[in-house]
Amino acid sequence: FIFVLLGGIAQAKPETSPAKQSWANIEGFRTAQFGMNERDVLKSIYKDFKIGRKAVARIEHPEEKTISLGIDVEKLLPDSGPAKIFYILGHQSKRLIHINIIWGKPVTPKPDAENVVSIANQLRNHLSHKTYQKEGFALNTKLGENIILVFQGQDKRGRAVKLVLVNPKSGSKKAGENISLTLSYIEKPGKPDVFRIKDGDF
Repeated sequence: FIFVLLGGIAQAKPETSPAKQSWANIEGFRTAQFGMNERDVLKSIYKDFKIGRKAVARIEHPEEKTISLGIDVEKLLPDSGPAKIFYILGHQSKRLIHINIIWGKPVTPKPDAENVVSIANQLRNHLSHKTYQKEGFALNTKLGENIILVFQGQDKRGRAVKLVLVNPKSGSKKAGENISLTLSYIEKPGKPDVFRIKDGDF
């Protein structure tokens, strides 16, 4: 499938799908692996991007009580422009459970919509060269008027990769000015380690 921008909304257009190969093995992102503690994630960030601890933003989610370690990266892919990466540590485990990589808004105040769609195409093609479980698999699925699930798949252990393109309408006539793309790697998509009020606690 190739995405084209029509009236500011990304649409899907058929293309020959690549042949399936070996099973996907989703362990994290680059050297940051699921299950790492905060110290080890910081070491991985430095190893992968040469970004020191002082340049890493540490954010606690007010509801989920998870910790996110955020960094800014200029070029993850050729000509991809700036991206933000968030490494999320679980509420109870204090270990890496989720990674989000974001392009477009709000990383770039005035994103290049065609470039963001191009990144979506590149990543979808790359991810599609692996085999995933049939359950939960999705390709170019429209979730809403302005939201497309470009890709979603789970490996044999149920760990997931998800790619979502959001292109909300704006008041101006310029299409794609609020477009964003999020690539997520998730250890336990059905059982996230986040804070929840338990029965009997309240």
